[in-house]
Amino acid sequence: MNNEDLINLAKKARKNAHVSMSNFSVGAALLTKEGKVFTGCNIEDPSGIGVTNICAERCAIIKALSEGYKDFEKIAVVGGEEELISITPCGACRQYLNSFSKDILIICLDNNEIKKINLKELLPYSFSEKFEK
Repeated sequence: MNNEDLINLAKKARKNAHVSMSNFSVGAALLTKEGKVFTGCNIEDPSGIGVTNICAERCAIIKALSEGYKDFEKIAVVGGEEELISITPCGACRQYLNSFSKDILIICLDNNEIKKINLKELLPYSFSEKFEK
């Protein structure tokens, strides 16, 4: 699957977001090493308790894990409402991605151009079972 197709799936997933508090929709499309795609959107719980909210990236990862997939190649992330803006996974999602796929490629839009960033660039000193130099 090419990066543009993955971005388009993330855009489609973004339309399902539940964002009653932030009004900021995010969509993600996660490609497994086996070639299967899982999508996700951010979901905010109206109770306002932060721990009950879930980001699009974690939504997609949880769907993949629940179906038995745990090796990920890349993830596309798009955010915004009318106009898409460049976003990368938040710190919690970076660490979550790192737990399953340290070398995952993150695809996002930057001024409508596709940008590719390796997770290690975004999270150079990630938490892991052992400290890696």
